[in-house]
Amino acid sequence: MSSLLLWKNVTSQSNYNKSTDYHIPMPTLLNHANILSNNIYILSSELYKEFITLYSMDRDLYFKYMKSCPTASITTPLNKRQTLKMKEQDLIHLVIHLMLSWEDPMSHLKAQAVRLPKISLNFMQKAELIQQKIQQLLEWLKMIARQVDFQFKDYGERALWTELPFLLSTDEKVFRITFYNLCCCLRRDTFKVDTFLRVLNYRITQYRQS
Repeated sequence: MSSLLLWKNVTSQSNYNKSTDYHIPMPTLLNHANILSNNIYILSSELYKEFITLYSMDRDLYFKYMKSCPTASITTPLNKRQTLKMKEQDLIHLVIHLMLSWEDPMSHLKAQAVRLPKISLNFMQKAELIQQKIQQLLEWLKMIARQVDFQFKDYGERALWTELPFLLSTDEKVFRITFYNLCCCLRRDTFKVDTFLRVLNYRITQYRQS
């Protein structure tokens, strides 16, 4: 079974009833969120690898013109020690903030991919699936947040993304470098989210067992 078909199957099993989210056990919520975040990270890595394979421009050129990530303004832990020091509420809020801030960039990544003649239909389908899964993950994360912090209602503003003009540029080199950077940032941030959720899962599970 292809990874794309597998992830579609997982997606179809990720529906929930909002009216009963307070009655869903925390381990179930965390398990669903972990599965989704891992799927998103794997798919994001596959997008990045496919782009690099098809458009193997000089890596030094990419780094020279590297743009900032859509979530550059969001402060995240620099290492495992800092992550472990964060409170559960702050960690789940951070993950939600990161994923919310990818809604607009992901939409533009998918839309602008059609400008790349070498990009396959499979690439486009994965981009669409990532976009869907980010929305599903956000719903599960919000349910977790409501159980971790009953007063939690404000999901915060999305990070300001300033690189859209470069992605829309008619200069093909600028466009491709920006597209590469967006794929790279997506892979980086989805890895962070997957890692943070694993830490959150471990900490909450350990706390409830103690």
